[in-house]
Amino acid sequence: MKRRLAVALVVGLGLGCGSGYGSGWDTQSARAVVAPPPTPWTQAPDLELDLRAWLSAEQAALLEPVTLVVDLFCGPGIECDFLPAVPTGFRGEVKAGQFEPLGAGRRRRFTLELVPVQKGDLEVVPFRAEARPPARADVPVDSAAKPAETKPVVATTPALKLSVGSVLAGQGEAFEPPAPPFDPRFNWVPWSIGAGAALLLALLIVWWRRRPKPARQAAMETRLPAHVTALRALARLRGAERATAEQVDAFYVEVSRILRAYLEERFGLRAPERTTEEFLAELNRAGDGGPLDGRQRNALAGFLRQCDLVKFAGITPGEDVHAESLRTAEEFVEATRADRMPEPRAAATPRPQPQEVAS
Repeated sequence: MKRRLAVALVVGLGLGCGSGYGSGWDTQSARAVVAPPPTPWTQAPDLELDLRAWLSAEQAALLEPVTLVVDLFCGPGIECDFLPAVPTGFRGEVKAGQFEPLGAGRRRRFTLELVPVQKGDLEVVPFRAEARPPARADVPVDSAAKPAETKPVVATTPALKLSVGSVLAGQGEAFEPPAPPFDPRFNWVPWSIGAGAALLLALLIVWWRRRPKPARQAAMETRLPAHVTALRALARLRGAERATAEQVDAFYVEVSRILRAYLEERFGLRAPERTTEEFLAELNRAGDGGPLDGRQRNALAGFLRQCDLVKFAGITPGEDVHAESLRTAEEFVEATRADRMPEPRAAATPRPQPQEVAS
């Protein structure tokens, strides 16, 4: 069946693809009846510009080559840059000939080898050529007046029509009806991809369950001693700027905060939450039985009051006082660090005395 269809197509195209000029349509053989081309000008026309167009056929099959000829005549002194374009509904190329003398003027032929690509009635729109004639020598030229503008010379062609029919016209009985379509082929690619993905997932699960598991190690957190944290923070303050009142205030606020945090972590005193007077009053009530002795309590009181004077009274001491305050804080931390200061001993509990029981 396929071979018969191919043979019919070849025969139809061979019969339908005629060449040459002519008119008329033979429906029995699907072939254009070709007539000889029209004769161009035998002598120069009495026109400055003339344009003529001829089509090789009035009817043609789809994709059947046809020829369109456009002749241009230019009178003496007429210059025309005319070039026809391929009409809508066709494909093809334009072949431009050379100018040839015809009387006192020139003629030029353009040949358009076209192929209709749309069915139905196709119209070749009129071609239009335009040129401006040269100035006439018999007209006097007034240097003072503005020269009159010459009107362009225009030439057009009439509209041409081509009826495009099917390439299989009159060949319907030569074809067999198409057979039922083939069953769709089984698409095994998605199933193969799915099976491969499932197998890979199963192998990953088996490997994950049988892989050697590393021994779990308990995370150990190393906590720095309170005095190490405080001394490091104080050391960072040595290079702090103390040129303005705001920088001095920030310096003493940070030194006081570091020392209060150290006291809370080292001795369990709630120094950051209390004022200086409340905190010192608690230390004085504890006396020598508390975590600090008298000398350490006095040094701490002087240091904290110095910080309060800067923070609340607006006093701005000199650079020597800044250095001395920082040194006092470091010496206090060094003196009370856990590895150098003995732990306070608990008070001895009196033993109960035996009591005599009266008989």
